[in-house]
Amino acid sequence: MDVHYLAIDGGGTKTDAVLFSASGQIVGRAIGEGTNPNGMEFGRVTDHFRKLFSQLFASGRPVEIAGCFAGLSGSDSPELAGKLAESLRSACPTPIKRLKVGNDALNALWSGTDGKPGLVVIAGTGSIAFGIKPNGDSFRIGGWGYLFGDEGSGYDIGRETIRHVLMAVDGREKKTALTEALIGYFKVSHITDIIPIVYSCTKNVIAGLVPLVVHEAEQGDALAGQILNDTAEKLIHLIKSGINRFEQVPDTVLAGGVWKCRMIRERVCAEIDAPVIFPNCPPVYGSIAKCVYEWEHQQAGLLGVLKKQLIGSAD
Repeated sequence: MDVHYLAIDGGGTKTDAVLFSASGQIVGRAIGEGTNPNGMEFGRVTDHFRKLFSQLFASGRPVEIAGCFAGLSGSDSPELAGKLAESLRSACPTPIKRLKVGNDALNALWSGTDGKPGLVVIAGTGSIAFGIKPNGDSFRIGGWGYLFGDEGSGYDIGRETIRHVLMAVDGREKKTALTEALIGYFKVSHITDIIPIVYSCTKNVIAGLVPLVVHEAEQGDALAGQILNDTAEKLIHLIKSGINRFEQVPDTVLAGGVWKCRMIRERVCAEIDAPVIFPNCPPVYGSIAKCVYEWEHQQAGLLGVLKKQLIGSAD
């Protein structure tokens, strides 16, 4: 009977799960709702995991999962990691023999380095820098959430866009095409009508403004361009802070949706004197790598086979 493993990458916006076998076959993959417990009751986290597993095992499930690594945002403290582990076991309809929960930044790092040490800077809905040194020591910088941190993230861009647009409406800043763009995005008649919406919507709605800001910047809007330039400066500072933690310049993985913005990407790469990697596979591959390194012997060959399948599947 084939041995099965479960790899999970969970963030604030979505959770990605892959079931694979030790013989090198991706058995199933499912993408569901976010599972970050910060700002969400654990009951909802468990419900999201349960829905995810119902998708993953829709066509059948193994008798047992030999090992599971779950890289989950919001799992930094041992207490939260323990609660998330309990939530996973409770939601999963198949027994998990060995379960490890870690920060989702580890997934993003390993998706670019194939399990080797290095630095990753994630700029998605939130942001964080996470590093693993050659001696195995790890550290994090930032990632303190949308209220007090997440500089350079999609949420940060969206929040700054709304703030500056409202200042333009007040006459405290120059007029900007972003005003009409926000009216269209939120489907309101007047810009001030967005206030009750933005105070009650989810973080990913605010982060969803990024493509809109990029478009207006490319059309020459000065405010949109300044917002993206400021974002690049924040990310440059975050990256340099991480590089300074290493004795030698590390491989630096840049992951997350914000890096799709050409203006930000080119500005940052021009300022960073380090080998930069943009992963060609999703972060859940890092969790697959962790499972393989932790519990399998034929590591390199198995990872190569699984990576090809994952890149070829829909993300």
